[in-house]
Amino acid sequence: MRVTTRSLYGNFLATVNRSQNRLSELNEQAATQKRINKPSDDPVGTSRVFAYRDSLAAIAQYEKNIDTAKGWLGLADEVTMQASDILSRLQTLAEQGATGTLTAKDRAATAYEARQLFQQLMGLANSRYEGKSIFAGHAVETTAYAEGAMVFDRTGTIVARAEGRPLATTLVQFVGPEGTQATVGTTTPITYRYTTDGGKSWTTKTLDATWPHDLELDGVTVHLENGYTVDLSPITNTKTSQGTWLTVATAAVYQGDVEAEAAITYTAKPAPAAALQVDALPGLAQDVRIQVLGGSMGGAVTYQYSLDGGSTWSATQTADTSLSPELWTQAGAVRLRAPVGTNLTGVDLTAHAGSTAVDTFGTAVTARARGNFPGNVLVRVEAATTLGAPGTIAYSYSTDGGVTWSTGHTAPNGAAPVLTVPGGEIQLSPGPNGETALPSSAQLMVRPATASHEVDIALGARVRLNDVGMSIFGGVFAYGATTASADANRSDNLLVAAAKLVAALETNDQQGCGQATAAIKDARNALSVNMASIGARENRLEVAAAVLSGLKLDETERLSRVEDVDLAELMTRLASQQAAYEAVLKSASYILRQSLVNYL
Repeated sequence: MRVTTRSLYGNFLATVNRSQNRLSELNEQAATQKRINKPSDDPVGTSRVFAYRDSLAAIAQYEKNIDTAKGWLGLADEVTMQASDILSRLQTLAEQGATGTLTAKDRAATAYEARQLFQQLMGLANSRYEGKSIFAGHAVETTAYAEGAMVFDRTGTIVARAEGRPLATTLVQFVGPEGTQATVGTTTPITYRYTTDGGKSWTTKTLDATWPHDLELDGVTVHLENGYTVDLSPITNTKTSQGTWLTVATAAVYQGDVEAEAAITYTAKPAPAAALQVDALPGLAQDVRIQVLGGSMGGAVTYQYSLDGGSTWSATQTADTSLSPELWTQAGAVRLRAPVGTNLTGVDLTAHAGSTAVDTFGTAVTARARGNFPGNVLVRVEAATTLGAPGTIAYSYSTDGGVTWSTGHTAPNGAAPVLTVPGGEIQLSPGPNGETALPSSAQLMVRPATASHEVDIALGARVRLNDVGMSIFGGVFAYGATTASADANRSDNLLVAAAKLVAALETNDQQGCGQATAAIKDARNALSVNMASIGARENRLEVAAAVLSGLKLDETERLSRVEDVDLAELMTRLASQQAAYEAVLKSASYILRQSLVNYL
């Protein structure tokens, strides 16, 4: 068979091109040290390379999260250790103040140091990491604590709301004949006097019967509840054990987030108030029922409340005139939201402390939840029914917003059935106008309140890097409201105990110093528990970092075996391919030398 010169030219050119391509690929591998430089080099290997790179990227992010968490928790650890040292010194001052040999002048001198230590505690509680408040829950941009005022009686119980910032502890006495009482809101004015210098000088004022019932105390306003009863004592009386005495002291007011929440249910919600929305303010201490007696949005609203479910009721209270009025009770407060002019008369609601709000869709029944919910839970009713009907309620739930559902769940029906879901339970009850219908496909959304800020430190593992200041340092909520989880009246409330010690020293109260000694001791014990929690999370981060280091090494080795080139093998192949390429060029030169006549 005759081989034409044209065929020889074509074959040799193709051979030269292939040799060049192989040499170029080997050169690229030598330059990048990678066996796979494009998907066509090894499609299966490329897929594995992408998987390993994703894994390494995730590990890198986990390492960054751990580094951030170490910064937050390390600062929290240091802060709590310093707070423990300050408490130790405050306990010493309290013990000194409780000594009977100290004079009023001695206690006043000690009070200066105690107040400075209190200010230092507040500074620690307001610590920031990279500009973020570490003790304010989710409100990281907010300063966790602000200086304010609290009002307590001779038993140490907070009894009223206060606004303003006292420069010194104020002592209030209600003046009148010995053994008589007066009720706030009556037609008779009540005489009171107060001192800001430990009793050296006094200012006398009167509180009339008209609303609002406020004590004005040199820049601090104390809001007394209508119906609050006080025991009177004469001006000559200097014993706080006789008559009603109130102490207005400097307080650390917590402004951050809390995990406690209250759900709102209605006993009655008249049609004119259909658009009404009610929010419980942070710090609800117990369940409270509130009845609106009259008023509308934008005007004065009168109401009464009950702390025992409706067996006994408070005197009639009046809310501050506001577009969003707040109804205050001894257990806390709720805020009303509705269009201006909405008639609120007849609204009867209950704020449930420690419960979680539940939104209802497609049904008018009332729902509230209890438990520790890690996130939103969506519940779907599978078969139409009514509350109280025989049988069961069939439902499904989703923890990912409805993407996937857990089906086949049932709960016994009744007047107040309970649906079990991840993290807790949902209790159903008739709506504000007696609604009991539960249509098919009706949905319930549990919306838990959380103040935790968590980060992923490994696949399926998370760690909390922040803390709720109220659970560590205590303090009071705005206006002196308290919460069941961090009660301002509890004995181990760190900032309240420190503030009461300052007040006792400034008012020469030996008994108060003795009470502060026990409270500060309890606060130190409680702080130790929180310090252990922070330390445990730090140790967990160390373990997680060590595990990630090993995983990173393993994944890098696996990636290298798939993606990286064997350098010794590559050098051998490169030398071989270079020799082959030179041989091709040499043989091709003989063909290229032929003349046009040979070609034709």
